[in-house]
Amino acid sequence: MANIDPWNPDARKARIKAIKAATGPRGTAPMDDGTYRAMIGAVCPGKRSATELNVAQLDKVLAHIKRLSSPANAANPANPADAWRFVFGLVPDRQAHARKIFRLAERVGQTLTPPVPVAPKRYIEGLAAQMLQCETALEFCGPELLHKIVQALEIHCKRHGV
Repeated sequence: MANIDPWNPDARKARIKAIKAATGPRGTAPMDDGTYRAMIGAVCPGKRSATELNVAQLDKVLAHIKRLSSPANAANPANPADAWRFVFGLVPDRQAHARKIFRLAERVGQTLTPPVPVAPKRYIEGLAAQMLQCETALEFCGPELLHKIVQALEIHCKRHGV
């Protein structure tokens, strides 16, 4: 494989097109704009748009999207805990808070009707959206936002006595 210029316009254009196709409404990993930008920031810190990335960084984003959309990472509807697998693949500065959120989701699951072993990830994201106006998927939140979500869930658990 020949070395590609990191800012080769044709290579960048092709990769950006592939990313947009995968994350668009009909793609394999559809995302809203905020989630898309958070995902880029999580994969390439300090960046918010695919136009800011070089070829190698775009390749990293494409690989990340492929991991997200692979059947092995797809949540099993029969087991909502599968949706929480991302927690163990996060970077260390986010993993501690994400694990705490998972433990709180187990407690929140007891308050649902009927009670479940662990609250669905979407339910926790909905609580975060309601309490903190957080529209970003948990796997793309920064450490500060994850900490705020932990605090909000602790308040929720205390209100419901679990």
